[in-house]
Amino acid sequence: MLVVAAVTTAMITILSAFNGIESLVADLFTSFDAEITVTPAEGKVFAASDSLINYLQVLPEIDYISRTLEDDVIIRYDGQPSVATLLGVDTVFKEVTDIEEVLAYGDYNLDRDGLPCAITGYGIQSELGIPFHPEDYSMITLSAPIRGKKLSRYKEKALNTMPILISAVFSVNAELDVKYIIAPLDYAKELFDYDTEVSQLSIAIAEGIHPEDAKEVVMNALGEGYLVQTRYDKNALVHQTNRSEKWATFLILAFIMIIAAFNIMASLTMLIIEKRKDIFILQSFGLTATDIRRIFSNQGILINVIGAGIGLFLGLSLCLLQQYVGILRLQGSIVEFYPVEIRFLDVIGVMATVLIIGSVFSSFMVRYLIKRFAQ
Repeated sequence: MLVVAAVTTAMITILSAFNGIESLVADLFTSFDAEITVTPAEGKVFAASDSLINYLQVLPEIDYISRTLEDDVIIRYDGQPSVATLLGVDTVFKEVTDIEEVLAYGDYNLDRDGLPCAITGYGIQSELGIPFHPEDYSMITLSAPIRGKKLSRYKEKALNTMPILISAVFSVNAELDVKYIIAPLDYAKELFDYDTEVSQLSIAIAEGIHPEDAKEVVMNALGEGYLVQTRYDKNALVHQTNRSEKWATFLILAFIMIIAAFNIMASLTMLIIEKRKDIFILQSFGLTATDIRRIFSNQGILINVIGAGIGLFLGLSLCLLQQYVGILRLQGSIVEFYPVEIRFLDVIGVMATVLIIGSVFSSFMVRYLIKRFAQ
């Protein structure tokens, strides 16, 4: 019974831990990834005219559409250079992402008294030593190559350089914090010398619409030449790796449950051997081998049910304590406590696995032993 309880507890806690990691990863990338993104199938940019936006906006599956322009730039502050990726966004960007929720300092503000403002990653700010003052914004310069001019020949004249203020600092994860700086779309177009071209369209879907359904609608509306992806598609490798590890661990624990079932079988074997005289007495009272088998089979099932119940209670208790109290802390991480998430289907799957394995093994063993000792 204790072995069954221990395995059940381990299954529930480990699967909940994997669920927590999966949700954490999804939340980290949500800040920059919209529910649906549209990028060119070939090349870096594509023309996103007002007519195209209006054509998509009338679709009932779509709530908001944001235009973004992305390319590499050279950042300079106080003479110190660094390379980053500029993400030019329009005013709708905050409606399709959760960018405002990951601001470490400042407010989401891309304009101040007519001057363009940028939001930089925490890693970039730390690397360049850019001071942040809520009232007195620091100024940096961004440089991008002018198309058609070779840097080796024209040197500094091959770069288009423009100043911009720092209005806020975001912090998502180590990768994004050192990569991105967000600026107004018009500023990015002027810096990169684009007109209506954008790198991608970021789309927020209507409430109640499944992302895959919205993806299919957008693909049919745009036709060929575009790559339409959901959040899951853009980070498919991360999600697939986590799920593979999760279910591989589940199979290992299920195998341990099979081993634990042999422990129950051994207990039933000893019990039946000890009760041989009682079995003969019951037979003399008229009980058949089937009746006796049912008695011991029910006892084996009861052992599994009680063990699984104890394991369920312990597993859920540990997960809830971690979720609301935080037993296991993470030092120097983006989250204070190790993330866990209890999912109903996982709990049902664990209980079904434990009870089926235990009950099947117990029934087969009881059938064999009763056939040997009661006949």
